[in-house]
Amino acid sequence: MEATIEARGLRKRYGSTTAVHDLSFTVRAGQVTGFVGPNGAGKSTTMRMILGLDSPDAGTALVGGRPYRALGTPLRQVGALLDAAAVHPGRRARDHLLWMAHSNGLPVRRVDEVIEQVGLGSAARRRAGGFSLGMRQRLGIAGALLGDPPILLFDEPVNGLDPEGIRWIRGLLRSLAAQGRAVLVSSHLMGELEGTADHLLVIGRGRLIADTSVAELLAVASGDRVALRTGRRAEAMTLLANAGATVAAIDAERVTVSGLPAEQVVAVLTERGVAFSEVVAHRASLEEAYMELTRDAGEFAASAGREA
Repeated sequence: MEATIEARGLRKRYGSTTAVHDLSFTVRAGQVTGFVGPNGAGKSTTMRMILGLDSPDAGTALVGGRPYRALGTPLRQVGALLDAAAVHPGRRARDHLLWMAHSNGLPVRRVDEVIEQVGLGSAARRRAGGFSLGMRQRLGIAGALLGDPPILLFDEPVNGLDPEGIRWIRGLLRSLAAQGRAVLVSSHLMGELEGTADHLLVIGRGRLIADTSVAELLAVASGDRVALRTGRRAEAMTLLANAGATVAAIDAERVTVSGLPAEQVVAVLTERGVAFSEVVAHRASLEEAYMELTRDAGEFAASAGREA
């Protein structure tokens, strides 16, 4: 089975609200693809259409070249975590996974393997109703991994987790992609994907805003900017602005400078005797790149309506 997810012209309406509008993209094997946009942008609705839980009003969604509903044993082809709370609270964790395994013809040993893989060995016989959010996330991920699928989808997988849990999930996502799997991860917070995603799909109000590699996005956002550190920030900003630069404060001692090369920044400050401790090429964070990308996109205005 080819490890890809394809959306072609997906459209979905709920009453007068268009949740997804003519959405097309491809998620490829061997990389973590971040699916990014604010709450209500259309992310969860799109994932539900990919998994056959919602029917599109137009367009198609394929996993490994086929509709999800056409898969005979779907857990062997596609694993998904959409809602960590979607487990009967009275069911023991291992029993929940045993039921899933039985429904797809998977061996019992696979249940025990994924329980250990996600770190729930000591809690396998506890009832899910007593699990913390982090433990429910791990149980949901165990279910997604159960069939050892080549395609994986995770909706807000780090939501509500502590730092240790976030580090664990980030490492897991990277390892899954390194094994050649296609990994799609939705988030409304760009910082959650920093250092994890290879590629980004950015949407707003159901429309595709960008389909780009993280490296390309960061390069464009970083541009020719220089990061400067000085204890005389206000004076430095005035001098550089008078020299034709565009200057923005980062914090009490740091500014970014665009429009002047680093050598000229140094020359301007040195000539006027303004001390500085650092002048380096500025590397934008993923959050900065996201804001730069979407600052003129009306789709990203706060909106009410069905979460997607």
